[in-house]
Amino acid sequence: MKVYRGSRGTRALDGVSFTVPKGDIFGFLGPNGAGKTTTIRILATVLEPTAGTVRIAGHDLRAEPMAVKERIGLMPDEVEFYPALTAMDHLSYYASFYGIPRRDAKRRARELLDRLGIGDVATKKVKTYSHGMRKRLALAQCLLHDPEILIMDEPASGLDPQGMRYFRELIRSLNGQGKTILLSSHLLYEVEQLCEHVGIIDRGRMVAVDSISNLSARLSAGAPTIINVTAEGVTDAALAALGAIPGVSKAELTPKGVAVTVAPGSDVSGEVSKALVLAGAQLRELKAEQRSLEDLFLALTRGGSP
Repeated sequence: MKVYRGSRGTRALDGVSFTVPKGDIFGFLGPNGAGKTTTIRILATVLEPTAGTVRIAGHDLRAEPMAVKERIGLMPDEVEFYPALTAMDHLSYYASFYGIPRRDAKRRARELLDRLGIGDVATKKVKTYSHGMRKRLALAQCLLHDPEILIMDEPASGLDPQGMRYFRELIRSLNGQGKTILLSSHLLYEVEQLCEHVGIIDRGRMVAVDSISNLSARLSAGAPTIINVTAEGVTDAALAALGAIPGVSKAELTPKGVAVTVAPGSDVSGEVSKALVLAGAQLRELKAEQRSLEDLFLALTRGGSP
């Protein structure tokens, strides 16, 4: 729980509870004003919770804040750098907070800047950096003390498609090295590609914590299923044959073939394939449409905008 003291005593978080599995890339989602930033600041030891318990890597945040700080790396959405300092200056200064010897800090900083593709501008002032270069420097700062847990808030915001792909692959690489990652992002397509599990917060409360596949199945229960078929030679006779299958309510042509609407609980994939082949269509692919993460987000946040 987090209550901001004031005339009204605003309750920013109420009953927020979730667990991030070790070694996971966990998506943390919510509309603007839902409590994401407050939660992240608490996890990063920037804010103290009003009530409740937070444990990170086995350490209680209240009782062992320094142990928590040593094990986490925070990449905020916006990082304020000193414009007249270079990337190397920044990382050397940041390393001093963790007691990293100067020689080790310099070596580590150089390795990170080279790995993140900005080694060639390591000695240039940050005021000359583009937005994407600042994002890479922020990640280098996050990784400098080699934390086991990364908290990343909008790491790909404001980047072009090439930059977004770069960060997506980099996050996968860091996770492959054993790092646990909490990823907060409004880019639901990116989260969907990176995360198996998500937590969704709305109005200061967690409304869902589960795998994306389980959430999709739960919210799709009782709703019609759309089977998208990629096929050639779909004739009116084929559409009529599909419409005659028990459980099929509609069959209509699409640019790639045909979309078949099926009643809840009906499994007619075999019948659909058979009907199309018998009608002379050339079947390429048959795939049931699943609800996207955007669909899940909007449903769980009562139509909230990401």
